[in-house]
Amino acid sequence: MREPNFSFPGQNRAAICITSSIYDRRALDCTDYIPIINTLTNLAYLTGSTPTIREYITRDGGLERLVTILKNTKVNDRKNGLKWTLAFQCVVNIGVRGTEHIRKRVVQAGMVPVIVNVLESFFAVLKSAGQAAQDASHPDDARSIAQDGATGEARPQQFFYREDDILHSLQLLAYLSKYPSLRSSFHTESGSNVFAIVEKFTHRTMHPLEIQYWAGVIMRNACRKDDTRKGIRQCAYTGCGKWETKPREFAKCRRCRKAKYCSKQCQSKAWNEGHRWWCIEKKAETMASANATTGTITATCAASATTSATAATATGTVPNDAPSG
Repeated sequence: MREPNFSFPGQNRAAICITSSIYDRRALDCTDYIPIINTLTNLAYLTGSTPTIREYITRDGGLERLVTILKNTKVNDRKNGLKWTLAFQCVVNIGVRGTEHIRKRVVQAGMVPVIVNVLESFFAVLKSAGQAAQDASHPDDARSIAQDGATGEARPQQFFYREDDILHSLQLLAYLSKYPSLRSSFHTESGSNVFAIVEKFTHRTMHPLEIQYWAGVIMRNACRKDDTRKGIRQCAYTGCGKWETKPREFAKCRRCRKAKYCSKQCQSKAWNEGHRWWCIEKKAETMASANATTGTITATCAASATTSATAATATGTVPNDAPSG
């Protein structure tokens, strides 16, 4: 009898599973591999195609269960990787295709720290790979460092997430960062400067066009005014975070007219640290947005065909409220 111990003798099933036509919250509590994979595969389809399911899952604790699966599943082998990917696809579908209320529930469920971990792990692995290449060129130094660190504390293992995971993480953040109330909770929820991490993905020579585009959308969302606070804006330099005391107090970037800075020093630091990569002239912004969005749709559809789960989601369409950057 598989765990949990639910039995349906009439259907010859030992565990509850979500099907393409039936949703049951109890199926997400199953700990056996095959039933939970079947459940997540069908749930990925349902969350991508049925608004009612997206609404239900935010009410019955299913969303929190999916986030728990993401936090507790280590992507260290093929089985766990598939389980994590399917659960992640479900949450992305809920956040990207859901309403404003549903997106707020995604943040409340603790999804932002999961996204931050994915993005930070990407750079951590790149740094480790660069260090390994450097050690290979200096074997004597590498051997001495390894001996010195043998008695130290073990560091948590970093996993290299797929490019699709990075893209979906940025897409979800783009929809969540549209709302000022959610942007303010990003830092308190994750403990990291989310926008400083995202800004690294705008580098034009290091990342694909789709990743650059969605990272740029997030950075421009960070520059949006807060209508709940009389339309004031925050300094666009990620290391500052100062707010205007009155509307139109800060000066805008003359090139993109999106970012606003409290001082020349902040503007200069922001330009050197990454603003130059997502600063788009006002005239060229519309054309670049249309081209990048079209490429994202094509790339997402191609990636979805690689597994049965992502094929079922059929993410070939963009929601009506898609961020325009």
